[in-house]
Amino acid sequence: MPVKQDSRPELSVIMPAYNEGAHIHANIQRVCETLDGLHYEIIVVDDGSSDTTFAESQRAADEGYPVRAVRQEVNRGKGASLFHGFEFASGKLVAFLDSDLEIAPENLLSLIKVMREANADVVAGVKDLQANQFPPMRRLMSRGYRTMVAFLFGLTITDTQTGIKLFRREVLTDAIPRVSARRFAFDIELLVAASRFGYRIVEQPVEISYRRSGGLGRVNLAQLFNMTADTLAIFYRASFWHWLNPGLLAQTWMILFVLGIFLSGVGFAKLLTPTIPQGAAKQFFYIVLLQFIPSPLRDWLILAIGIIFVIISLIQLNKIVMTAFGKRDRDDLSGIRRK
Repeated sequence: MPVKQDSRPELSVIMPAYNEGAHIHANIQRVCETLDGLHYEIIVVDDGSSDTTFAESQRAADEGYPVRAVRQEVNRGKGASLFHGFEFASGKLVAFLDSDLEIAPENLLSLIKVMREANADVVAGVKDLQANQFPPMRRLMSRGYRTMVAFLFGLTITDTQTGIKLFRREVLTDAIPRVSARRFAFDIELLVAASRFGYRIVEQPVEISYRRSGGLGRVNLAQLFNMTADTLAIFYRASFWHWLNPGLLAQTWMILFVLGIFLSGVGFAKLLTPTIPQGAAKQFFYIVLLQFIPSPLRDWLILAIGIIFVIISLIQLNKIVMTAFGKRDRDDLSGIRRK
């Protein structure tokens, strides 16, 4: 039987759990077997489960395993559970690990090794989407989401959502107070905050045993919508628009500016359309001005292209401005710096 360790551990493993009563005790045992020889603690956070998750976690603690069972009376989400668990963690290193152990706890050892070798502050586990256990729809969804995150935030890692990560304690101490998301996209906001503070983030491939049924696993359309909405909200909180906090007058001028660009572009296109150039110029304008497309469809297409250009430009400008002026401090993700 394991013996509880009284001094400050080197590693704290936080495991959020929701209705995992059937196997949480066995999973705790497996994590302890994996970490045998290390100075560690496990914090299991029961996120308002309706089964025996908390009782089974407490049973492991009573048996002498280095476990602390913490309970949230209502379901608050995975991010809230992890952050609540951090309040009870005392390790110099803090790991997040999904309690269902679809991600094998042996991967924790790899993350610790990578952190030491790379002198990293954060090591994020990333899953291999080419693995056969992932259904096509899940792979497509993950790739699309990865692309959106990389485009919006410019993070250097390829996957933000895998449920295993390792942090130096000071990273979470600095970053968690800046995080507003508690359910769907908290991983992104946490990593963006760590990146804005200047901490070094690296990634490490991990093995996953995908055991869920259905094309998307336990992700449904409502959760997909909420995750997208949360991600866009994080982008706003991390953007220079939120940092500058422009007033109504400034916002009005911004809108008029964009509208002016659009109207000027449409007007310019309309002016050129009636012209009848000759020779090679005729063929050039025939293609560039989309004259081969029926007029009503062409107008809508020009509108769509204009909107896309404006959105892409604003996103890229946001990255440039935040890089240049990101040293001014405030109490959220925009303009933060390490103190």
